[in-house]
Amino acid sequence: MPTHELPADLIGQAGLYNVGDPLLRRLRLEDQHGAPLTDLSKAFHGAEVVILYAGSAQGSNNLRSFHRELSALAQRERSTRVIYVSTDTDAKLALASAAQYPWLRMLFFDDSDFAPMQVSVTTDVVEVARGEDFVQASEIEVGAETVPYGGEDYIRDYVRPLSRAAVAMSMNAYSTPSIAVYHIPTHRFIARNVRPGAFSSDRIGKNLHTWRNGGTPGLRVADVARALRVPLFFLLLAALYQLVVQFGGEQYNVLPGLIDQFSWRSRELKGDQI
Repeated sequence: MPTHELPADLIGQAGLYNVGDPLLRRLRLEDQHGAPLTDLSKAFHGAEVVILYAGSAQGSNNLRSFHRELSALAQRERSTRVIYVSTDTDAKLALASAAQYPWLRMLFFDDSDFAPMQVSVTTDVVEVARGEDFVQASEIEVGAETVPYGGEDYIRDYVRPLSRAAVAMSMNAYSTPSIAVYHIPTHRFIARNVRPGAFSSDRIGKNLHTWRNGGTPGLRVADVARALRVPLFFLLLAALYQLVVQFGGEQYNVLPGLIDQFSWRSRELKGDQI
């Protein structure tokens, strides 16, 4: 892994990258009040799971329930950290989207290049926090810059931090909301494109247990039944109809007549000769 020259503004601030996890040490974060996190080791002490939530002001509509559940998780679970990754290109919108929630958030001023991810509104963010050279999405996309997931970094080496756009690219976040789950003990993403419903009160307990163990929640029988409820309903109706015809006689086989009647009426409306 190449090392980089330490920016002058970071001299004496090793706490910004003093952890071995390859993702966390590349993030520049603020707390919910906008104060920068200057000691990652302290901020993530005891944490096992990181929920990365890529969002935007425009994409936050109709997400109040999800935001409430995510906030409750952040406040309740000491093993979990929630990080908001704004994809907005307007600083005021980015701040307004996360200011009221108890989440950590990535610094805004990182010159994020959101154009490769086809964000509808683009602008040049020319101010860069602490003068650091942030890794951009285009570098991640073409492999010019990589993050060595799966193992620990040498904590004394300075590495370029990831911009919001680069993190969103790593999450496969091509629209908002987009949610990814990162497992600190194994230093890797264990789930991407997680549905907001995974954080509902009836699911989060099982899902969090699975994520803390480094796995991806499996598909439950209830999930399958919910997805197939409409086809199953019509299948049940068809089976009951067949039973009625079989045991009641052909006088109950009214479906062919209804189809013929409907077809006749359709041709009549079109002016066809019957």
